[in-house]
Amino acid sequence: MGQKENYIYLYGIVPVNELDKTPFTPFAGIDKEQQATVAANGEIAAIYTEVDAEAYEGEALETRMKDDLEWLQESAMHHHEVLLSLQNQYTLIPMKFCTIYLSQESLEEKLREQADTIQSLFTRIEGSEEWNLKIYCDDEPLREHVLQYSPSIKEKMQEIESLPPGRQFFEKRKIDQLVETELEKEKNQFCEQIHAELTEIALEEKVKTNWSKDVTGKELEMSWNSVYLIQGNQVDAFLELIQQKNEESASSGWRFEATGPWPAYHFVY
Repeated sequence: MGQKENYIYLYGIVPVNELDKTPFTPFAGIDKEQQATVAANGEIAAIYTEVDAEAYEGEALETRMKDDLEWLQESAMHHHEVLLSLQNQYTLIPMKFCTIYLSQESLEEKLREQADTIQSLFTRIEGSEEWNLKIYCDDEPLREHVLQYSPSIKEKMQEIESLPPGRQFFEKRKIDQLVETELEKEKNQFCEQIHAELTEIALEEKVKTNWSKDVTGKELEMSWNSVYLIQGNQVDAFLELIQQKNEESASSGWRFEATGPWPAYHFVY
């Protein structure tokens, strides 16, 4: 029988000089059969494990990801936890789940080709953490506020009062639409102001798409979703500002959710 062919499952890339200070500790790889290891290529080191080529070949892997949800969930969690652990030890360029190379040679070739880009990324993210902020809003308190204080709605109300009774009925129906428009404007302005203040602390930032209630499982609608790359010595200031905003605006229906630190997924791709 011939020897079983293996592919390379890549977790992430770290600087070689950091391995000198914090030696790599092997761990069980994604298939639990092989130990993860590290291979240096110049100043760049790849942390990877070998996996069975048959199981991780393109079509077979796609089918497995679609049909075996238990494996998918367990494996994605393994990948995520490995990256969290590595990030605590090294300046880590994290790979996406199931980043596969056909051989160690093809991986080494890729690292050589991308060496300058990789070194630039190391410089950008060194000593930094990725943090995510999601802002949720209970529309009811905010809607009441808009009804009471919005100049455009007050103006529309006064305009309606001066109309004949028949016209008033139809015009009042437009108020609801105007309230919703003003509500969205108020929410956007509030979130953008928070984002602007946090951006002053962050090295880099990205605004993401809001998630629906089906995804979040929360009662409140998500109004904002963003990620920040924060220098380690600025993390406390970043979190304190979020906590302060949370306390100040809770009575108006706002809820803030900061999570991290995460591997710098959003700032290396």
